[in-house]
Amino acid sequence: MFATDLKLHSIPAPSPPSPTKRPAHSAGPISHQSMALQPCRASLARFRLAARALTPCLRAYATETTTPKPSSPSASSTSSTPSEPPAFVPRWAQTPPEMKADVQLDFAKWAHNKIWSVNNDPKKLDEMYDRLLGPNGSRLLPEELKWLAVTHKSFDQGRRGFNDRLALVGRMALIMETTKQIVSKDPIPGSRVADEFERQPFEHPQLAAIDNLTMEGPRDIVGKEKLYDLAIDVGLIDVVRWKPRLVRKLKTSGVEVVLNSAILAIIGAVTLQHGSVVAAQVIRERILGKVRA
Repeated sequence: MFATDLKLHSIPAPSPPSPTKRPAHSAGPISHQSMALQPCRASLARFRLAARALTPCLRAYATETTTPKPSSPSASSTSSTPSEPPAFVPRWAQTPPEMKADVQLDFAKWAHNKIWSVNNDPKKLDEMYDRLLGPNGSRLLPEELKWLAVTHKSFDQGRRGFNDRLALVGRMALIMETTKQIVSKDPIPGSRVADEFERQPFEHPQLAAIDNLTMEGPRDIVGKEKLYDLAIDVGLIDVVRWKPRLVRKLKTSGVEVVLNSAILAIIGAVTLQHGSVVAAQVIRERILGKVRA
């Protein structure tokens, strides 16, 4: 048994398989390439070590700057208390801070043209709306829309909004209702013009009054002068917000156009707020009724 053990121990262990030998002609270039890459590998290793050493420093620096520690307990208690939000001020009440320039430009030639005051009293504005639109007429529009309708683009350089677009809507609504009123009347004598080629157009009793538009148009009923007189009667001149070019010559500064735009803007505001049905009733009763009277 002892001899058997000796025989087993004397058996040599199998040797690992030898790697495949490369051809002799390829051994030269590979050895040169590996030798050329050794300096690059060494430099890359040194760069990795330097980057690992620098990373904790960067993290510590970012942490210290982005999360400052309070210096005292009072400071920490103050910072933890939520600050109250600023009170909301509508745009019509003040000039938006973002639209103010650091340097105010002044192009007035005369000093007295710089001074011009406008109405800031909501009660006075509501009284004008009641005179124009009837009792409780000031309740037809919200507060912001009431101020926007009487604000011309010359006021505060247009930074608080102005009524140009409302006036465009109101002009279209006023022209429509005035045209409907003209064609709803009896045919005006002389409105029918004979055709020079003796052609016979289509005739119908409901179309007979269309020729009234050849004798009378919307401008004849609600022209600039008549709307200006209406604005003066209801006191619109006292509440409209604008800046005349010449404060002592309002007529030259275009007060007629400004008041016309305000009247049309009020009509446009009612149209957008309540629809065409309510706006048509307001135009017929409060605008055309007063202008024709």
